[in-house]
Amino acid sequence: MGSFIVVFITYLAGLCSFFKPWIGVGAYYLLALLGPQYIWWWLFDDLRSSYIVGICTLVGVFINRLLKNRSDFTLLFNMQNLWVAVLWGSVFISHFIGAYTAGPVDYWANQVFSVTNVIFVIYFCSTIELNKIYKLQMLFIVFIVSVVYLTYWANSQYFNQNWGGFNHGRLMGPIGNDGGSVYGDENTFAMIFVTGFPFIYYLGQLVRTLWLRVIIWAIIPFCWHAIFLTGSRGGLLGIGVTICCILYMSSKKSLIIPLLLVFFLFYQFQAGSIMESRSSAILNIEGERSAGDRLIAWKGGARMISSYPVSGVGVGKFAVALPDHIDTRNMVAHNTLIQFTAESGVFAGLAYLMIIFCFLRNSIRIRSWCTINLDNDDTSKISCYNNASMSSFVGLVICSLFLSLNTYEVFFFLILINNSLTQRCLISNKQTF
Repeated sequence: MGSFIVVFITYLAGLCSFFKPWIGVGAYYLLALLGPQYIWWWLFDDLRSSYIVGICTLVGVFINRLLKNRSDFTLLFNMQNLWVAVLWGSVFISHFIGAYTAGPVDYWANQVFSVTNVIFVIYFCSTIELNKIYKLQMLFIVFIVSVVYLTYWANSQYFNQNWGGFNHGRLMGPIGNDGGSVYGDENTFAMIFVTGFPFIYYLGQLVRTLWLRVIIWAIIPFCWHAIFLTGSRGGLLGIGVTICCILYMSSKKSLIIPLLLVFFLFYQFQAGSIMESRSSAILNIEGERSAGDRLIAWKGGARMISSYPVSGVGVGKFAVALPDHIDTRNMVAHNTLIQFTAESGVFAGLAYLMIIFCFLRNSIRIRSWCTINLDNDDTSKISCYNNASMSSFVGLVICSLFLSLNTYEVFFFLILINNSLTQRCLISNKQTF
């Protein structure tokens, strides 16, 4: 019965996507962010839900936006998306001419390349579709639902003593029957909570009923606890950065000390021995193996960039190429910028940095727009959506200095929101930023 319901919902979402592609966008990102196919893997069996919804959404966008000439290409053609296209082009080219792409077929590299292409295609099609504030609200809700349920899932592993997902005391995310999952790494799993809790915080700001606001905000400490369970130092750093970003944008500066005090006390009582022991080694770089490995990987990545600045070593080839450039075992870069640049060349690295710059510039300008358009009915929503995505993005970028998040869909999800908000403000004022 459960499998039938999943199949029915999947094909219903696909059918709706033909006529209302924005529904398909929401369904796709729900599958990408929540990952129900990993949580309830026995219900999905061999059903390729993301593939079905994605294809139907692409067809829906093509029919409803392109053939019927309903597209507003100002949503697509802007500086931020130009650099996204440069990044995609660099990745695409490096897959075929990268220094390490010759030789036997590398199934891992092909898989990374395939996933990357899907991410970019869905991003650009979603950009065309997200031209209304209610569609952005849909994405806002999709992300919150995903984070809230994964928060429940993570904490239930702790309270129910279900240690099946733990690796040496660290919680991994839900993993499918085949062992594959976007949250199979503890650090990656922590990032969904780092990037998600700002959305919960700003949802509370949108709610006017006090008791409901308190209930919503009460979820945030459980998000923090989920990060503590992963034992991710990047996640712990992300919490701190994100909280500081939220406080910086807050009009109530008096909340800074109380909120930091709450977090400090919560950390003291709930972090656990694993998180405390790992966090104490953050500053002890040379004496801690994980941090030492990162330094070695960064040095090796720098040598790859120097050796192959234009083509890179090829998509998914960093770990293969690393032992040839420095005396170490196969490892990823543990740094998103270095991973992009070493694998796909300096243009990929430049594009990644420019995307970050455009995002932050857009966010600042949206904040300015909100201060001079207080009479607009959508201003409060736009302000909260912008603040949530900005604080979330800053936390993610800081964490990406220590993690390889090249195919992490949340990054593209956030720039999608940022792009749509930017164009929404431009259209409202009939001007250019």
